Amino acid sequence: MSLFRKKARQFYYDLFSAVYDVFIKTHSGDRAQKLRKWLINKADLKSGMRVLDVCTGTGSVAIRARKKIGEKGIVTGVDFSYGMLRKAREKSKHCDILWIQADVTMLPFKRSSFDAVFCAYGFYELKDDEKVKMLKEVFRVLTDKGKFFMMEHEEPKNPFVRVLYRLRLMTMGSFSSKEFIKKELQFISHFFKEVKKEKSLSGNSKLIIATKLDR
Repeated sequence: MSLFRKKARQFYYDLFSAVYDVFIKTHSGDRAQKLRKWLINKADLKSGMRVLDVCTGTGSVAIRARKKIGEKGIVTGVDFSYGMLRKAREKSKHCDILWIQADVTMLPFKRSSFDAVFCAYGFYELKDDEKVKMLKEVFRVLTDKGKFFMMEHEEPKNPFVRVLYRLRLMTMGSFSSKEFIKKELQFISHFFKEVKKEKSLSGNSKLIIATKLDR
């Protein structure tokens, strides 16, 4: 991606941070944020774990993870948008979370640094080459038997919301995103041996769980 396009995307997300939480609640049909609670429960986090939340946005998943792993655990949230991270810091004043502005295709962490990595509603907004690079980075920073949890929207049934969803895929993601979604499990299986998919109770969202195993 050119420097100009990267800066333009950052500027967009800096502005979008002001309404991001409201947009996600509307798009997912989850105004009470039960999906994030469901996501964290599915992860079965333990006290003392090291957790990374990529494309963290305003930090909703990272904040819930922080409460789950206890004082000895470590939670890090990464996003390339300063606006998103500023909002995350405001929401987490009483939480011990490390917020880092970085590109998810070049994570600034050593190999095997985290027991669990999350990405909620951010993966589809990456370009095709970025998806590949991010998965390689997630695999690299996960410990053996560590897990990657990716939550995304299913295609909405509401016509208006469906238009917004497809527009998001084409503009912030790529024109091939719709085809990618059809083969996403196969695609992620190139990086992780064990991959499974679950639908949320509402049916509006899905969770893909990928486990890192020795190759």
